[in-house]
Amino acid sequence: VKYRAPRAKQWTEISLDRAMDMVAERVWESRKRTFVRQENGATINHTTAICHLGGATLDNEENYLIKKLFTGGLGMVCVSNQARI
Repeated sequence: VKYRAPRAKQWTEISLDRAMDMVAERVWESRKRTFVRQENGATINHTTAICHLGGATLDNEENYLIKKLFTGGLGMVCVSNQARI
């Protein structure tokens, strides 16, 4: 995997495992930082900082699983796909 650090001019090679860990950490941090809080201070499973756009080649079953994972698991409210064909 090629990776270019912020403000770096060169790309570096990193392992796929490290790249996936970096993505997971950034998604989780964005999710924690932007969760909506109710007036009583309770956190609800809702974030508008992360979204997902699926491709037109995904079938109904894949879109169903993606919707369940991203809305129920990660709290995303912006999940869309191009399955309109």
